[in-house]
Amino acid sequence: MTEPPRGFLELGATEVGGEAARGARTGALVMAAGGALCLLLASSAGFLLAPGVLGLGFAVVLWRRSHHLRDLPFAVNANHPWVLDDAMGLAEVAIRAGDGTWKELGDFRLKLHTDPLLGEPLVVEDQEPWDTVVRWPASSRARLQRWLATGNTALALRDAVNGHDEQAEEQRRRSAGETELLAREWPEEEEALEDGSALSRWLETARSSK
Repeated sequence: MTEPPRGFLELGATEVGGEAARGARTGALVMAAGGALCLLLASSAGFLLAPGVLGLGFAVVLWRRSHHLRDLPFAVNANHPWVLDDAMGLAEVAIRAGDGTWKELGDFRLKLHTDPLLGEPLVVEDQEPWDTVVRWPASSRARLQRWLATGNTALALRDAVNGHDEQAEEQRRRSAGETELLAREWPEEEEALEDGSALSRWLETARSSK
């Protein structure tokens, strides 16, 4: 896997990546503590040996999953609010393709599409006529939607910091509203942002600033 563009930081290394993995990491710690306790008590209560071993095994699985959840295919530069509160210049967002290459994103949002020939996930522009941005690796629909929601939130915050042109944004929204596919995709993306999470709070901040 290639490194992100110079001056960019992968989202997995930011607070966003930490939040994405927090649930699995907490579960791993709880399972590890429970398993260790069962093993300590197994000397006097042999029936606790098996639960203790299972608990430690599940802890390892959840810990690995926490690292997997931090693997977000986006990167932001130092001017993005997910890195610094006070921007010194223009905020930028980059996306990672399935082959590990990176591409800086322009003035648009993203939506999912499927290659009709290969069946691979495509990330495309959300405005007509749309162009393919990158190809993503095959993965579960839920994970792809989570990635997409994260990327579009990063773009909304980028535009808020950069003073995105309101007229261009309104045109984008009208164009998006005419696309049936986006009408299906976007609600699912917003549902992927849990209430009270850092992602949802940042998104509400970006919306209220426009």
